[in-house]
Amino acid sequence: MMNIGQVLLGKPILFHRPELGQPLEAKCNLLWSMPTRETTVSAPGKVLIAGGYLVLDPAYTGLVLATNARFYTNVSSSTRIGHKPLIRVRSPQFKEAEWIYACELPGVYETSPVEAANAFKLRQLGNDNLFVALSLLYGIHVAFEQLGASNVCTTLSNGLDIVIAGDNDYYSHRVDGRAPSHAQLQALEPFASHACTLGEVHKTGLGSSAAMTTSLVAALLLHLNAITVSVEDDGQLTTRSLGLVHNVAQLAHCAAQGKVGSGFDISASVWGHQLYRRFDPALIKDLMYPEVGSRIVTSQENISHEKRPLLALLPILDPRNPLWVPAPPPSATTTAIEGLAMLRTGTEEARKARPAPLPLPPGVRMCLADVDTGSNTRTMVGRVSDWRRQNPIWADQLYKIIASSNQSLADGLLQLHMAYVNDSSNYTHVLEGLSHLPSKEWDLHLKSDLSPVYEIFVSVRNAMRSIRAGMRELGLRSGAPVEPPEMSQLLDTTINGAPGILGGGIPGAGGYDAMFLLFLDPASLTASAPSQPMHLPEDVCDLWLTYRDLSVGPLLCGSDDITSSYVASLKDRQEDVLSYISRVWAHAPVGLHVVSSSEVPGLERVLRSNS
Repeated sequence: MMNIGQVLLGKPILFHRPELGQPLEAKCNLLWSMPTRETTVSAPGKVLIAGGYLVLDPAYTGLVLATNARFYTNVSSSTRIGHKPLIRVRSPQFKEAEWIYACELPGVYETSPVEAANAFKLRQLGNDNLFVALSLLYGIHVAFEQLGASNVCTTLSNGLDIVIAGDNDYYSHRVDGRAPSHAQLQALEPFASHACTLGEVHKTGLGSSAAMTTSLVAALLLHLNAITVSVEDDGQLTTRSLGLVHNVAQLAHCAAQGKVGSGFDISASVWGHQLYRRFDPALIKDLMYPEVGSRIVTSQENISHEKRPLLALLPILDPRNPLWVPAPPPSATTTAIEGLAMLRTGTEEARKARPAPLPLPPGVRMCLADVDTGSNTRTMVGRVSDWRRQNPIWADQLYKIIASSNQSLADGLLQLHMAYVNDSSNYTHVLEGLSHLPSKEWDLHLKSDLSPVYEIFVSVRNAMRSIRAGMRELGLRSGAPVEPPEMSQLLDTTINGAPGILGGGIPGAGGYDAMFLLFLDPASLTASAPSQPMHLPEDVCDLWLTYRDLSVGPLLCGSDDITSSYVASLKDRQEDVLSYISRVWAHAPVGLHVVSSSEVPGLERVLRSNS
């Protein structure tokens, strides 16, 4: 008996699903052969290092870093015989991770694009995955509106084969509860397989669902020709295309979660490092119709032909819609980073579409730990929201205190960028000296050297300390374990026990899932170093290896370094410091990458496995 997706070279074969009681050919009259055109897009994960809970309110911002751990989606068209196209989505890293949908295409190609989009339906055959199904539904819906029924139906008539793969750092690789060492993680093959289902795997809190959704939406839209790449930008997506991917992915992700979240995870997957301010939730909420049982049905259900109002997504999700530009309420003010973003060169549309970039300064790197104890983010957010609603005056005061610390961190990071651009030699000298000292000893060093650069590093360290203090108070008041005592002890032991640690914290909503550190890495201040794999500080690895109160292990990923962008153009700088920084940030790569699968180590093996 053949499995779905088996392909014999040059010979189309019959798919069989025993749980349906008959071959799929009888259900769909479809035979597949080798895939033809391929599209591959990757999206990064996220780490919210400042702004947990506050990012739900547009009055406040959050500082989010994109990781260099990425999700990849490969979409290929397949020739077929028959008239009922299938979309097969699989994740070969897991057991039973295959989701198959029969496409119910519009019956009359001459219908309007909006009518065609609403007539399109997915019939689910077998396992369900709401994130996948809604990404497909909304992506194809928008393509219908954008391109018209004939173009989309032509592409879909061949069927699609989609493969999704996530870098190893998205999942815990513990054996019998023991965390692997740094060397053991490096020894894993790329996209390592797991002896469990996707629902059973332990995740590390890097935003896997958002990165997967974003890469899937982007690869699908690009494969359908609903978005375009720029010839002048190494074949990467245009700004307008990135904006459309962002908006469609936000809708799919929110609808799958059943609520409108903060959205910073999708934003990081599309745009990369940034100072994030939330869009108006009403933009998404008004589009979240119940699709399961209506346009997404199981093989046993009859597709409902009950008429409902036509849903036009494109007018709302179009990146030119000004409502997508986050605006602080009158009670809040635009930050320095957001103001700097407006200095960027390019079109007005590009300036408005992309959030304010904020990468880590040169020589400052991020590393992460997998704690693998587990937290329920939704429960924690609910507790904090309830407390804020019941104690508005005290909550408002505490939020403003935390927001002030968050702003101090963002301003301090910008000042470090400026210090590097002004005098990279002095900056490197200071960073080198501090990298050999625990941060608790930096104040003593400052007394003997009054360099302004020392003062900036100390102010950033102090801002990170203040953020942690504010988040602990928020947890204490609300009853949510935002920074539990066990995690506080782990952070303090690491930061005080290893040299060169600028600070750290528990990303996002907090809890026990993970922790991050920002550390000084003088070796990365060379032109070639940022392209090399990041190595965790040995002192940190040694501390975690012997730590006994919690099971803590390293992750291999960090965040992309911007140093090479500065090094390549610093000598030719002609404009003032802030304009130069704004230009470098504007031209730095965004989160989403269009890639060739052959250039990603291990990805070709995953694409061909069980194909």
